[in-house]
Amino acid sequence: MKSNIDQVEMASETLRVFEEHGENFDDVRHVIHFFYGGNFQALSASLSELGYEVKPTVDNDGVVAERYEAIGEEWRTSTLVHLCELADSYQVEYDGWEAEMMRQPAVPPANSSGKDKSSWLSKIFGNKN
Repeated sequence: MKSNIDQVEMASETLRVFEEHGENFDDVRHVIHFFYGGNFQALSASLSELGYEVKPTVDNDGVVAERYEAIGEEWRTSTLVHLCELADSYQVEYDGWEAEMMRQPAVPPANSSGKDKSSWLSKIFGNKN
């Protein structure tokens, strides 16, 4: 089986996207990890001891582990490394993680075109003074 440690390097790309969107890595956020195959029952017990809420995947072929934590470079090089090594020790594939973004830029209203709506409406309905 291939080592899961490649996930640590891939996480640096994901963290870069978070940073580009103005995310603060001091914020605690909901993080979900995905594990498949191998001895995921034993892995589940170890993850629970680490404070993760663990549940089976939809097809019962792995587990999903969740908890609230701050992500960032230190998290990537400590917590994520530990999770990959833990998965390796149980011959489980660590299939990555996801976390919520909390500071996404505001989406402009759907009808905003940058033009003054009142001038547009006044052409249809006339000026009401």
